[in-house]
Amino acid sequence: MRVCGIELIKNEAVIAVMELKNGLYDVPAVRRNKFLLVDPINTAPLKKFQFEVSQFLKDYKVDTVVIKQRTLQGKFAGGALTFKMEAALQLIPNINILVVSLTYLKEGLSKAQNKPNAVALGFKKFQEPAMLAAFGYLEHKLSK
Repeated sequence: MRVCGIELIKNEAVIAVMELKNGLYDVPAVRRNKFLLVDPINTAPLKKFQFEVSQFLKDYKVDTVVIKQRTLQGKFAGGALTFKMEAALQLIPNINILVVSLTYLKEGLSKAQNKPNAVALGFKKFQEPAMLAAFGYLEHKLSK
């Protein structure tokens, strides 16, 4: 099962792809580590963002996308733009797109024997929340 974890921050979708095959984790080499939405107002850039992510997911044969949920209120609430990007991602056809809570991810991470280190696995440090989203989801699925 190949999973793409996504963290939405400001105008970018930070991604991390992980695969679970025969009980082993693999981090495939991919051509991108984030997607930008350059113009949040007009339709054409939003469609371009959606198309680029969709094409990436097809190219790398991703089975499931796990978007780390953002809070709706308070000091650390997600910005309006991130919710617009989330909607564009959720509307990508023919792929399983999930928005998962931090509680769900923490539960999956608590079942893991080791907590992975993003840099040690070949990710950039800023990809760690996206990587943990993918890993937490896979660990949660593995424990069922």
